[in-house]
Amino acid sequence: MLLEYDGDEYIRFIYLVKSLFTSLNIKNYQIYHGKKEKKIQIFIQTDDISLTEASKQLEDISNTLTTKMTKRWKLLPQKNLPDEYNIATLPYAKWHQ
Repeated sequence: MLLEYDGDEYIRFIYLVKSLFTSLNIKNYQIYHGKKEKKIQIFIQTDDISLTEASKQLEDISNTLTTKMTKRWKLLPQKNLPDEYNIATLPYAKWHQ
C-alpha cells in the first residue's frame, strides 16, 4: 500500500504518519523521497490482502490524516481506479532523519 505526499509540509506529514502508525500498530513501512524533495512515498508492507481491504485501510488512514492537515496525498491502490492507473513511480532515495 502506498501514501504519496507532494507538498510543502512534507516533514510534518511524515511525523503525523509515523505517530498515526504507532497508534495503529503499523510497524512495517518504508519512507522514500521522490525525485523532488517535497514528494514523499510511504510504502506499507501488508500480508496478502484484497484490493478492497487495502483501499479501505488506506481510506481510514487518509481520513484520520485529513483531520490534522490539508489533503495533498494520494493513495494506491484504489479500487475505483482501473489497474493501469494503480501505478506508483519508483522512489528516488530513502528518507533519513
